[in-house]
Amino acid sequence: MADRAALLIAVETYFEAGPPIPYAASDCAELHRALPAAGYNPAKCFLIAGTRTTKASIESHLRRLPKLVDKADSLLVLIVTRGFSQKGRGYLACADTITPDLAETSLAVADLLAALNKTKCKEISVLLDVDSFTLPGEVEPSGLDADELTNLFDASANCVGLLSCEPGERSFESATLRHGIWRHHLIEMFTGKSRTGVAKDGSLTAEALHEFLVDAVPRTLRRSYDSPEEQVPQRLGESKSESVIADLGKLLGPGSELLDPGRMKRVVFRAESNSKIKDLTGYRKSHNMPDRVNDWARKYVNRAAVADIKADLDNTFDMVREQFGYKRKDLDVSAERDGMGYIRTPDFEYSVSVTVNPDDLAEVIWQREIGRLSGPEFVRSTGFQAVFGSMFDRLVFEFAQPVDVADFVDQIEDSPPEGVKVGVASDANEAEIVLAGFAGKVVVTPESVVIQGRRGNSASLLEQFLAFLKKFTGLGEPKALPAAK
Repeated sequence: MADRAALLIAVETYFEAGPPIPYAASDCAELHRALPAAGYNPAKCFLIAGTRTTKASIESHLRRLPKLVDKADSLLVLIVTRGFSQKGRGYLACADTITPDLAETSLAVADLLAALNKTKCKEISVLLDVDSFTLPGEVEPSGLDADELTNLFDASANCVGLLSCEPGERSFESATLRHGIWRHHLIEMFTGKSRTGVAKDGSLTAEALHEFLVDAVPRTLRRSYDSPEEQVPQRLGESKSESVIADLGKLLGPGSELLDPGRMKRVVFRAESNSKIKDLTGYRKSHNMPDRVNDWARKYVNRAAVADIKADLDNTFDMVREQFGYKRKDLDVSAERDGMGYIRTPDFEYSVSVTVNPDDLAEVIWQREIGRLSGPEFVRSTGFQAVFGSMFDRLVFEFAQPVDVADFVDQIEDSPPEGVKVGVASDANEAEIVLAGFAGKVVVTPESVVIQGRRGNSASLLEQFLAFLKKFTGLGEPKALPAAK
């Protein structure tokens, strides 16, 4: 296993260079705690925060870095601060940066890269969460110089860079999450809360991490702010993007290798039920009922169901707290205004939504889901069964890329696996699999596999699901056909 080292720098407060960066120190501390489980050598993981974030202290650590990391194979560097540029050079503000002499009292990005290259680490991942900085006498905020950054990382033989946002953009935080948004998702990956982009062997590359952040950050930003905001994570040094940034195999645990993101978009438990619109708390007799499925009907149902969604979340919140012992700050709860609500925890995300039933306009369809699961063992736990065991009747595996159902059926029929029967639609766009010993059914479409059974035992659904994946190991893999065992 590679010898991995890390240097985390959180400049949260400044003498005069700008306002504090919310949650910078606590986010870096949380990531620092997570690194050993992600394959890092704890003796070579260093956190610089608080009073140690002066220019002299930071530069001292950078000078001593080759000795501190010794013969480490890879180095992860995360810096959270504010940044600006002058005359085509970018600078990172330190705690003691002063406005009369900004450049001389800040850390030049070029000097940072030069110091990191002296470590001789084969792979260096530089993560910069750098908020914009408004120079004295200027109206628009100044960020790092984009051209300089591109040139520096392209010229480096070992450094790949991930930026929380474009130079000059704001890096947003969420008061609800109590994290910087980009840092929240970074921690999510390093703690195994998401498998997105993680290879079968548990390795996470800089490229895969960047793709996850590009997708996750804008979604959380939209949920966190009423006004439209923009934050676009960036990648630099593209030729080094395949550098491995974490080893998550042990963290994700046994059985998790089956949930391979190379073929999986997501895995969710799901349940649907119908109810009358007139039974919604927000319904009034004076209201006109929907006569078609359109935007007005959706908005009407969303408004009428607000109290019902909140009641569902409140009830689930109480049960989750009781069974799993989460602290309040561990749970992120949101009742969205678009007919949806969710509870996000360290181990899963629960969501509930309501939509108009297109087959009966007097009804709504309630959909409840559990996704972003921390692993199979969590689903098997008594707490999960106590809260959700009787709720779900299907488990859905959504493919990252569409599969050819006809080829899948042909392989089964050419060499039938023991205990497997298959039925197929005339257009070969859906197949139903019957597994010996399972009373439910398995339906394969180009987009997903659905394991459907009786309500009452989510763990049983999971075991059937894992058994199915073991039997058809190649299903959903890019450029691969299913190979039954």
